[in-house]
Amino acid sequence: MCITLTPDSTTLGIAFMDDAHDALHRKLDQFSALSDDAFASAFEELIENVRAHFAEEEQAMQAIDFAGTSCHRGQHVQALSALHHALQRIREGAIAEGREVIGLFSQWLNFHIGSMDAMLALVMRDVQAEKASCVAA
Repeated sequence: MCITLTPDSTTLGIAFMDDAHDALHRKLDQFSALSDDAFASAFEELIENVRAHFAEEEQAMQAIDFAGTSCHRGQHVQALSALHHALQRIREGAIAEGREVIGLFSQWLNFHIGSMDAMLALVMRDVQAEKASCVAA
């Protein structure tokens, strides 16, 4: 089962992040209705979506020289590693374990959004405001 936050609580004010988080939550919510036969391919697609979103966040961190990049990226690496390990088990037929991983990843994602991504979004908004004030001056 996917444990999702309410839309207001996941909104960070950075469009690409908010859009990606919403899409990931929708994808996670769909897993409970998937047949065992469809589970592995959907899990592979989830991993690709997560990887693409993490890459986009990391590009944004690099663009603003974000001080927390190393720690933030480290969490991304650990999450993707766990998902890849789960995929191996799913391919071996451990679909029930895969379903458990979906619930755990959903919880992790909510925590990550509320902590690491919230801090990144705060800094990104400050950078955007600073650029806007320089243009206005």
